[in-house]
Order: sequence, then structure tokens, then C-alpha cells
Amino acid sequence: MQDMSKKKKARRGPLTFDDVREIALSMPEVTETTSWGMPTFKAGKTTFAVEPHPRPDVEPSSLGVPMSFEERTRQLASHPDVYYLTDHWAKYPGVLLRLSRIGRDELREILAAAWHYAMERGSAKRARRKRTARARAARR
Repeated sequence: MQDMSKKKKARRGPLTFDDVREIALSMPEVTETTSWGMPTFKAGKTTFAVEPHPRPDVEPSSLGVPMSFEERTRQLASHPDVYYLTDHWAKYPGVLLRLSRIGRDELREILAAAWHYAMERGSAKRARRKRTARARAARR
């Protein structure tokens, strides 16, 4: 007889935000905070996953992740059952996704891509701030 305490039970049913939390917090330099009262995960100081604020146009069990406008266009075209936009999200480099339409491995890949995107954006912001600070100091 196998020792069941050493085996992970197979998960059934749709993913939840608890799955997002578990995967996100397993990544390096990730903290959980809140944004507008909703759970938010940051890579360094940059948001990479957020539970969207409940609104009439946001579907239940959704997740917001950043990505370039180009990547968003590709994902919306190739996976319209998973990814979607609202008027609010359309103006930002990000997209909403339906957790009920993906598996745990897909969620892990999506969060990893969002984490990398956020870390790159955070690095670019820090570099801009340093250049600006040096330029200001040189003018003095």
C-alpha cells in the first residue's frame, strides 16, 4: 500500500485565487499586497498579478496580468476563451484571464511570463530614475 501522505492528491475543479497565491508566492522576490483592496502580487516593486476589482464587466474567478499590447493582441486572437478585456483594462498593457479555462501548468506559465515582464519593466524604470537623477545633479 502506498503512503498517501507523500503523494499529492490530484486536484479537480477550476483553479481559484488560492492557486494563484500559491504559485505566485513560490517565485523569487514576490510579495503579496493589496491594490484598491484586492490581492496583488509584486515582483520587486512591480505588479505582475492582481485579482480584479469586482465590476459588472469582470467575470468571476478572473486574474489580471501585465503583458505588452502586442502579446495581448496575440493571446486574445489565439485564446479568446481564456483571455478577455474590459473597457478599463483596454488602456493598460495587460489582460484579464478566466481561471476556470486553464490548468495549473498553464497558470504557472502565465504567471512566470508576467513575472518576467514585470521584472523587466521594473529594471527599466529604475534605470530611467538613475539617469534622471544624474541629469539633475549635473545641472546643479
